[in-house]
Amino acid sequence: MLKFFAARAARRQAHHDHQVSCTSLCCARPGARVCVTEICGCELEAAKLRDLGVREGAVVSLMAHGNPVLVRVDGARIGISECAAENVQCEYLPDAK
Repeated sequence: MLKFFAARAARRQAHHDHQVSCTSLCCARPGARVCVTEICGCELEAAKLRDLGVREGAVVSLMAHGNPVLVRVDGARIGISECAAENVQCEYLPDAK
């Protein structure tokens, strides 16, 4: 039982460390508009994301965190697994006023 809690604490710490320096779609703040700069990970998963419109240069609005992560891209609302969203590198866009 102690191993379980130690492993869970390690995962939480790793995720926290990941969020501090992350520019992945999975860690963007809800409501943010981001521009996709790179899609990492396996080529099959990257191809599926590109088919959905999540491709380099696309503007994506993060709607909600969870599993799946809900985003709006090209006028469509889609859900992306958290694992796939970790592989989508992005930059925040300035808020339009």
